[in-house]
Amino acid sequence: MAAAGPGGSADKASKVKSLLASYYDLDDGDGEPSPSLYDTPRTAPSPGAVQRSLAPSLGGASAAADVAALNASYFDPDAYLKRVLKETRLADLAALQRDMLGEVGGLDSDMQMLVYENYNKFIAATDTIKLMSASMEGMDDRMASLRTLIDGVVATSETVNGKLQQRQEEVEELDAVRGLLTRLQAVFDLPRKLRAAIDQGAFEVAADCYADAAPLLKKYGHKGAFKRVAADVEALGHELAALLRKRLLAAPDQAAECIAMIAKLGEPTESLQEDFLECKRQRLEGLLAAAGLMLKTLAVDRGLLTPAELGSVDEGLRRRMLEMFRPAGEPAAPLSGSAAILGGGGGGQTPLPSLHAVIVELDGRFITEITRTAALFAELFPPGGRKRLFKMVRECFARYLKLTRRALSDASAIAAATAAGITTAGQLVQPLEEVLRASQLAAEEEAQGYGGSGAPSSLEESIAADWGTAGLLQGLYVVKTDLVRLDTLLPELSPRDRGAELVEHTVRQHVSLCFAALERRLLATAEALAAELDSPECRRNGGAKQRAMAQGLAVLQALLVQGVERLLRSLKEYERQAWVLAGWQEVFVNAVHGQLQNLFLSLCQQLLAAAALAAPPGLSAAVVGSARSTVESAAPFAAVQRRRTLSLQEGGSSMLSGSSGSGLSGSSSGSAGGGSCDAAAGPPPPLRLLLCHLCKFAEREAVGLALVLLQQLYPERLLAGGEELPAFQPTELGRQLGATAGALLQGYVDAHGASLAAAADASTAATEWTAAREPRAPRPVCDAFLEKAADVDVEACYLLASPSDRGSGAGSRLSRGHSRAPSAASAASWDSSVLGTTQQQGGWGGGAAEASGQGGFVEASVSRMLASGRDRGGWGSGGLELSRPSIAAGVLSVGLRALVEGLRRQTLGRGAFQQIQLDVHYLRPELQRLVAGAPAGPAAVQLLDELMAVAMERCTEPLLVDSSVLDRVLAAAAAAKQAGGGGGVPSMSLL
Repeated sequence: MAAAGPGGSADKASKVKSLLASYYDLDDGDGEPSPSLYDTPRTAPSPGAVQRSLAPSLGGASAAADVAALNASYFDPDAYLKRVLKETRLADLAALQRDMLGEVGGLDSDMQMLVYENYNKFIAATDTIKLMSASMEGMDDRMASLRTLIDGVVATSETVNGKLQQRQEEVEELDAVRGLLTRLQAVFDLPRKLRAAIDQGAFEVAADCYADAAPLLKKYGHKGAFKRVAADVEALGHELAALLRKRLLAAPDQAAECIAMIAKLGEPTESLQEDFLECKRQRLEGLLAAAGLMLKTLAVDRGLLTPAELGSVDEGLRRRMLEMFRPAGEPAAPLSGSAAILGGGGGGQTPLPSLHAVIVELDGRFITEITRTAALFAELFPPGGRKRLFKMVRECFARYLKLTRRALSDASAIAAATAAGITTAGQLVQPLEEVLRASQLAAEEEAQGYGGSGAPSSLEESIAADWGTAGLLQGLYVVKTDLVRLDTLLPELSPRDRGAELVEHTVRQHVSLCFAALERRLLATAEALAAELDSPECRRNGGAKQRAMAQGLAVLQALLVQGVERLLRSLKEYERQAWVLAGWQEVFVNAVHGQLQNLFLSLCQQLLAAAALAAPPGLSAAVVGSARSTVESAAPFAAVQRRRTLSLQEGGSSMLSGSSGSGLSGSSSGSAGGGSCDAAAGPPPPLRLLLCHLCKFAEREAVGLALVLLQQLYPERLLAGGEELPAFQPTELGRQLGATAGALLQGYVDAHGASLAAAADASTAATEWTAAREPRAPRPVCDAFLEKAADVDVEACYLLASPSDRGSGAGSRLSRGHSRAPSAASAASWDSSVLGTTQQQGGWGGGAAEASGQGGFVEASVSRMLASGRDRGGWGSGGLELSRPSIAAGVLSVGLRALVEGLRRQTLGRGAFQQIQLDVHYLRPELQRLVAGAPAGPAAVQLLDELMAVAMERCTEPLLVDSSVLDRVLAAAAAAKQAGGGGGVPSMSLL
C-alpha cells in the first residue's frame, strides 16, 4: 500500500468512481462534489467498524453527526482528517486504517466482478457506437441534395397550378351545371314516372319519387316551366293518396304501410289519423257483424230465436262469417229455416260451431285486432291524437261486450235447458209416456227387490248432473284473461272492471236460468200430465188414470228433489274458482239462496196457473218481492213463466170464477165419467189433486231437504249475522206452499162439486114437485152423488195410498233417503235420519263433520217449519184436509148445498116431500161412511137434515113415512135394479 503512492490511489479511486457512475447512470456534474463510496442507489450501508469505533471517542451527538455526514455532499475530507488526527489516539488510527484498507479491497473485488459480468455488453455497445459513427458520415451532404430537389418540385408545381387555375374553375362550374340539368330533367320526367308507377301498382316507388321532388317543387314550383310540372305532380299526388286510401280500406292488414306512404305525400296528421281509425273501425265492425250473425244463426238453430227474427242476410256478410267461424271436427247437422244461410241457401248440410267456439274465436280476433290497432297508432302518430283512438275503440268495445254477454247468455240458456231435459222453447225432450213407463218399471223392480242394482234409469238421467258450469267457466276465463291483456294498452276502457262485471253478470244469469229451467221442467211435466189426464183413457177411473196420477206424482217429486240437489252441486263449481267470485262471494251465496226461495214461490204461482186458479194475495206479493234476473235472456222457456204470471195477475179472478161455475149438462151423464167435466172448466180436476200433493210434498219434504243442501254446500249465508232476513226462509215457504196446496185442493173440490151442483140444479128443474106421485125409488141424482163421491174417493186413493200399495217406484226410490221420519214430533230426529241416509248412499256429498258442525241450525229451522205446518192444521174452508173423507165431505157438501138452495125455491106436494125423505134415507148411510173421520163430516151429514127441514117447510102436506117402509121401498128398488127391469119397480104405497 505504501508503494502505491498518493497519486496512484487517487487515480484509481477516480477511475472506480467513473466506472460506477457510468454503470449506474449517475450524474457527475461539475458543481457538485463526486459521491463517496456510499453514495449509491442501494440502501446506505451502516457505519463501518471504524466509524462505530470512532463514534464513542468522537463523543456524543456531534460524533454521530460527523459519521452521518461522511456521505453528504458538503463533506470535507481534509478537515475531517485533521480533526481525526488531532483527536484520535494512535491505536485507533491504526485500526481505522486497517478497516479502510479492507473496505477498499472489497470495493475493488466488487468492481472486478461487475466488469466481468458486463464485459460483453460493453463490447457490443462499443461496436454499435463505432458502426453508427461510420454510417453518419456523408449524411449532411445527402440531406442538402434532397432539400434542393424538393425546392425544385415545389417551384414546378406552383408554376403548373398557376396555369391550370382558370380552367379548373371553369370545369367545376360546368360540372355543377350538369348536375343541375340532371335534377331538372328528373323533375320534368317526374309526372311520367309517377304515372307509370301508379299504373303498375308500385305505390311505394311513386310515394318515394314524390317525396324526393317535393322540396324542389315547393321552392320553385311557382316559376316558369315548373308550374306545369308542379301542377301535374300535385294531381298525381292526390290520385295516389286516393288509391292508397282505397287500399287502406280494402286491405286493413296493410294499414301501417299505407299510412306511411300517405305521410310521404304530405297529408296532414289529423287526416291520416282519421283514415287509419276509419279503416280499423270498419274492420272491427265487420268482425262484430259477422259474429252477431253467427250468434243469431245459432240462436235460431237452438230455438232461442225464430227465423223471422233473423231476417234476410247479406251475402258478403255471410261469406265473412263462414271465413271467421269454421267448425272443427264437428259432425254436419241439417239446418232448418233461416239457419240454412250457412249453406248459402242451397239446402245442404253445414256443421255449426259450438257457442263456446264462437266465444273464443270472437274474443281472440277482436282483442288481437284492437291491441294491434292501439300499438300501430302509438307507433305511427304522436300521443296528441289518442282521444280519437279512444273514441273509436270505445264504441267497438261496447258492441263487443254486448255480443259477448249475449253469447254467454245463450250458452247459459242452452246449458240450463239441456240439463233440465227441456228444449229452449220449454217443451219436454223426453215424452211423458217414456218417463211414466220408466217410473213404473222402477217401481216394479223395487217391489221385486231389484231396486238396489245401482244402474241409472232413464228417469234418473232426465236431470243432468252438469248444468253447464264447467263450459261457462272456460269461456269466462278466456274472455277475462284477454281483457286483462288489453288493460296494458288501453287502460281508458277499464277492461279489468268490464271483465269483472261480465263475469258477475254471466254467473248471476246462469244461476237464474238454471232455476228457471228446472221450474219449467216441472211445469212442462205438469202440463203433459194434464193432457194425459184429459185423454179418453183417463176420463174414467181405472189403470190408465191410476198410472198417470200415481207415477206422475212420483215423477214430479223425483224431479223436484233430484233437480234441486244436482243444480246446487253443479253451481258449487263457481266457488272452487277463486277468480270468479273475487269480491262478491257473499252476494253469490245470497243469490243462490234467493233463487231457491224464488223457485218454490214461483212454483206455487205457476202450479195455480196450470190449474186455472188464482193465487192468494199473499203469494203474489211474495213472488213480486223476490227478484228473478231472467229478463235479459232470450231463452223462450224463461219467458213462459213471466207471460203466464202476468196473465194470471191480470185475469186471476176470471179463472177462479170460471173453474167454479162450470158444471154438468145433465143429471148423470157427467157423473159417471169419474171426474170428467165440461171443456170450459179448464184442466181436469185430478190434475189439481195431483198438484196439491206435490205442494204438500214440497212443504213437508223438499223445503227441508233444500235447507240441508244449503247448509252443506252454501253455509256462509246461513251463518251470517245481522238484521237482514235470510234469503231462504223455510217457514215462509212452508206457509206459502200450504196455502197453495189448500187452494189447489179447494179448486179440486169445487170442480167436482160444480158438476154435482149442476146435476142437482138439473134434477130440481126437471121434477114436478107439486104433482109428484108416491116415490118408488131414489131419484137418479142420488146415484149421481154417490157415484161422484166414489169416483173422488178412488182418485184420492190413487195418491193417498202408501208407496208400497200404489208402487210409486222411481219417485220413492229417488227420494227414499229424503222421506219424513214416521213421527213428526221431533224435527231433529227427522233431520238426523236424512243426514244418516244420505251419507250412506253417497247422494248428497260432504263429510259428516261438516253436516254435524252446522246441524243445529238446520234442525232448528226444520223444526220451526214443521211445527208451524202442524199448527196450521187444516186449510181451506170448513177445515178441508188432504184425506179421502175430507175430500168426499167437501164435494158432497157442495152438491147437497145446491139441492137445498134449489129446493127453497120450490113448492112441494106430499109425494115430493116423501121423495125427499126417501132420498135422504137412501143417502145418509153412504154419506156417513164416506165422510167418517173428516172434520167437515158432521156438517155434510147435517146438510141432509137441512134438506129435510127445507122440504118440510116448503111442503103443503108434510106427511112423514116410517123408516121401515122406506127400507122396504129401497130394497124393492134395489132388487128391481139388480133384475134389470128398467120400469118394473113393484107398486108399493108408502102409506
